[in-house]
Amino acid sequence: MLNLLRTLLLTLCFYCIVVTYLTIYSRMSPIRSIDDRRLKSSSNLNLSRHSTSNKTYIQTAPEMYITNATVFTKNSKVVIETSKPNVKTDGIKLNNTIQASKQLITNTSGTSNKKQSETVIDVYKRIKTDWSFNATAAEEFRHLLEKGCRTSEMCLTSHDSVKINDSLQYTSSNGSVLMTPSILNRLPKESPYKWNSFKKCSIVGSSGILLGSQCGKAIDSADFIVRFNLARTLNFKDDVGLKTSLITCNPKIIEGQYLGLRNNMTDKFKQDMITEYGNTTLFTEAFNQLHCTPTAFRAQDVLESTHINVVFPHPSYLLLATEFWHGHGIEGNKLTSGLKLVTSFLSFCQEVHLFGFWPFQEDKHGTPLPFHYYDPRYIPLGPKVQGIVHNMPSELNTYINLHNKGIIRLHVDKC
Repeated sequence: MLNLLRTLLLTLCFYCIVVTYLTIYSRMSPIRSIDDRRLKSSSNLNLSRHSTSNKTYIQTAPEMYITNATVFTKNSKVVIETSKPNVKTDGIKLNNTIQASKQLITNTSGTSNKKQSETVIDVYKRIKTDWSFNATAAEEFRHLLEKGCRTSEMCLTSHDSVKINDSLQYTSSNGSVLMTPSILNRLPKESPYKWNSFKKCSIVGSSGILLGSQCGKAIDSADFIVRFNLARTLNFKDDVGLKTSLITCNPKIIEGQYLGLRNNMTDKFKQDMITEYGNTTLFTEAFNQLHCTPTAFRAQDVLESTHINVVFPHPSYLLLATEFWHGHGIEGNKLTSGLKLVTSFLSFCQEVHLFGFWPFQEDKHGTPLPFHYYDPRYIPLGPKVQGIVHNMPSELNTYINLHNKGIIRLHVDKC
């Protein structure tokens, strides 16, 4: 009898220990599942998956620096894997193209090389006022740019530029997206923009130099108008115009202003887009970083019921454009969205006009300017503008060279 009681007591103690251990383990397991995952190869991915309605989400590995990120698709998963960029470049040919294009746009009449420490007045004086369009130089530069960046082929992610099972490496982070049928269905069959599609294009930056410019009519007179990062137009029509053919939006803006299109913000996002821009195209970098993909895909789904198209730049194209302009002496880690779109539409447009491309917070008279014409409160950090991230003065120097050669028109005065 005593042995039986001892056995029962030991069994009960063992049962308590097991229950306690399992309870603690179950509470810790979510943390362990995050910490223990390792992105070793596409065949060894440890992806945790859950569904809401017909939408599928995949949690990603911590090595992507986003421990709770999800990638959203329609009824199909996105596979995150490590890979090299899906683009082939010939270094010698690209270097030759860069050298030829540099010779074309530098050392031109009416301009000089950028000084080490220029004032705003110095910069302004380097911009030719007796501008005229040089169709020959524009066409030559367009061909060189096309040769170096393959814009017509690679600009947008479409059925022409990607195939099933292609790996698209993120532009600004590790990892890549495997092109699945569901993602391919999000892409246009072909790029809507072709070589020399438009006679005249207005590319409208957001500088405060546009305030009081009265350039609205000149901007809207173009065949195609590009704007950036959901820049407002309705209250500034005299200075910036109202027409918008393409509007860019960094997914971070959607995450910040519209809470990543969660918490009942979808209707506001949709209404803002329709009211401000009408029948336009939204250009957003879905494949820039891991967290951008679900946000860009949600935006596309929210706008599916409207007449607004959503397109994604091809990450390999952005790498080609970056390499091309770095060869031209563009400093800074990343090209601005302005230069990316100027690069594209130099191929698509015969004549390109730039408005609001002025990275300084004062004009030639020393009058203070807001960094964004629609938001006088915004003051960018120095490194974001002219250091680690972007270098807008360096890009402006390139625009001045292109302007002085008659390849583009840089508007920095009142219209």
